[in-house]
Amino acid sequence: MFRTETEESLYHLFEERASEVRAQHASELWQAVMAAAANPITAGTRALFLHWSDAEHVQLVGDWTYWQPSAPMHRVTGTHLHYAVLEFPSDARLQYKLVVDGSWQLDPANSRVVEEGFGLNNEFWMPDYRDRSFLDIGRAIPPGQLERRTFESGMLTSHREVILYMPALDPLPERMNLLLVHDGEEAIRLGKFPRILDNLHALGLLMPTAACFLPPHDRNTEYAASEAYIAFCVEELLPFVVRWYAERGITVGAGRQQTAVMGASLGGLLATKTALLYPDTIGKVLAQSPSYWWNRGEIFRSQLLRQSARLHVVIQTGTICDARELSSLMARRMRMLGARVEYFEYSQSHTWGNWRSTFAEGIEALFSPRHLQSSIT
Repeated sequence: MFRTETEESLYHLFEERASEVRAQHASELWQAVMAAAANPITAGTRALFLHWSDAEHVQLVGDWTYWQPSAPMHRVTGTHLHYAVLEFPSDARLQYKLVVDGSWQLDPANSRVVEEGFGLNNEFWMPDYRDRSFLDIGRAIPPGQLERRTFESGMLTSHREVILYMPALDPLPERMNLLLVHDGEEAIRLGKFPRILDNLHALGLLMPTAACFLPPHDRNTEYAASEAYIAFCVEELLPFVVRWYAERGITVGAGRQQTAVMGASLGGLLATKTALLYPDTIGKVLAQSPSYWWNRGEIFRSQLLRQSARLHVVIQTGTICDARELSSLMARRMRMLGARVEYFEYSQSHTWGNWRSTFAEGIEALFSPRHLQSSIT
């Protein structure tokens, strides 16, 4: 079995009998790891985590533990060096933290820190992971326009805020696809979706696509249990959005195949329900790690699934403590019912890091210029 140089140094520590020498070598090993700031050290399917502390108990908590402290690190006898060797798919991208004597902490030996819905986490990539997020394309490009608008919803009897995205295309086309994005604030702040859309447009990988980012008021109620919220999205919000773009000389979402809805987790469930309820208006769905288990999988018992044949559905899921089983089942079920289904699995988990890194592949599957060319030929 191939071992990294750091692993070899760790195993030499185990064999060192002189306590003072072992302590010195452990300190030197930790200093080298800190200098590299690339914890954990990965090779093949193995990840070696190291930590330096006089704490009694050090644990790892992360995507693969459902964020429960259940992955203990072990101390090298006579030193402050703690270690754990874990197995992951060779192409995994995952997040974690340390729990040091009960205190949750970032890993000081890992410079890769990302923001999630509940704060900052460390992130690591296994050797075969390849970043295809299109967050960085190696050059600066003009950003698209984001404009916040508030309007009074008669259907929901409340003020609603939306953030409308216009790509920085010159000249602006007269017609664009339209993407409705649930969890709008998080999709912008954590998902970085506008920047990814900007980069895909600049590279010519995406047909001209406008977007409406919609934040919820009461996520659980609106996303999981309310057909009234879905009716608001389609019957009240979409006409408002279409008018806003029309005032700027642009036709968006002119037909069902030019209109898509997307979301992650409960938002993915909501997006799927929306298209099934309104297939005459919305013909495309992007569901990321969708919560199809909600209410004991009620969506699988819905008569609305008969509308699947009218839809183009993209389902993405992680394979590590995510939505793989029911996402795969839904993909097969909708395909059998006649839907055009594209299904993607990733060695990731139920995080915005997953949805951010895979959004480009999902939106390209819906609105790639290649699809337009193939339909013409």
